[in-house]
Amino acid sequence: MSQFNTSWYLTRLAKSQKVQQADCNEGVAREADLHGQITAECKAKGWLAFHGSMAHRTKRTEGEPDFTILADGGRVFFIECKRKGGKLSSDQQAVKAWAKKLGHEVHTVFSIEQFRAITTL
Repeated sequence: MSQFNTSWYLTRLAKSQKVQQADCNEGVAREADLHGQITAECKAKGWLAFHGSMAHRTKRTEGEPDFTILADGGRVFFIECKRKGGKLSSDQQAVKAWAKKLGHEVHTVFSIEQFRAITTL
């Protein structure tokens, strides 16, 4: 059982929802490359990007987005990165569904261009 402690219902709800995969065939071959690009972009803009290490098993909540970004103007972004063809895990789907229920959006991105489009709205 995962460390993400939502009810069975939320996990089932997340599994039943279709994940936005329209652009999953475009993007980076390695997720780590996208992490580096997003980190550099945030640093250049003076944003705070909270991000766990990909080299170690997470000590954070299972399914937690890769990035929590504090941007200018009081904006906050929750970003999940995926490589070309990647899909969200059940835990990631559950977190995304719970965040949506609370009025937040977890964005799944496959490229730096998608990240830029989301953060420039």
